[in-house]
Amino acid sequence: MADFDYQWKNLLGKEVLEKEEEKFECNNDRVKEFLHLTGIKPWYKKDSFIKNKTCLDAGCGPGRWTCAIQRLGAKKVDSFDLSEEAIKRCKEINPDAYMFDIWDLKPNPVYDFVLSWGVLHHTEKPREAFTKVASQVKKNGMLHVMIYNKENDWAYDGFRGETCVEKHKYWVTLSDKEKIKLCEDMVKKRRGNIHGWFDALNPTYNWSYSASEIEQWFEEEGFTEIKLKMVKQNINMNGILS
Repeated sequence: MADFDYQWKNLLGKEVLEKEEEKFECNNDRVKEFLHLTGIKPWYKKDSFIKNKTCLDAGCGPGRWTCAIQRLGAKKVDSFDLSEEAIKRCKEINPDAYMFDIWDLKPNPVYDFVLSWGVLHHTEKPREAFTKVASQVKKNGMLHVMIYNKENDWAYDGFRGETCVEKHKYWVTLSDKEKIKLCEDMVKKRRGNIHGWFDALNPTYNWSYSASEIEQWFEEEGFTEIKLKMVKQNINMNGILS
């Protein structure tokens, strides 16, 4: 995935982004963020879906949430991503992290907890990709996804939602400096940070959905006890495979 290889290899090392590096450091702040953003109960709860469990971080990036899952007491965490540069970073905290394409997943329901954070909406066909990650969850296991909320598409100047592919044609004509400048302008106009905006604008696909659409996906795949947590511009949702 060339889009993300460029991002992890170049942007995270640029001076303009040095102050944002800390969000990718593996420490207890990642645990606090993970629990806040997902609403998942921490390790000391009897019904924790992470402590002493086998987990999958599907589309792990540099390993921010792999770190959190490890620190929450997971017995094993498998981490994969299509980006070579992201995996290089993730291997620093999970030596077994590996390059893999989500489309190559075969039904393998062995995981107690599967996370797919900010991944599905960057695939060509998110609904089909959802089936792929859902097929990794064992009975009574949990799947958690984070997906863009279509209610906030207005803030992305056409780069998100139904117009994303057409808008990407404009993005690829820009130089690196012009892309960074555009992200800086978005920070001034909408807040956030440069890395976050680059992450939002750079991919070819930036699909978005309503919470009810994602809930339907969970139901169609046999999940129950579906819970929603809206955080900023994103849908965080999880369910238990019945």
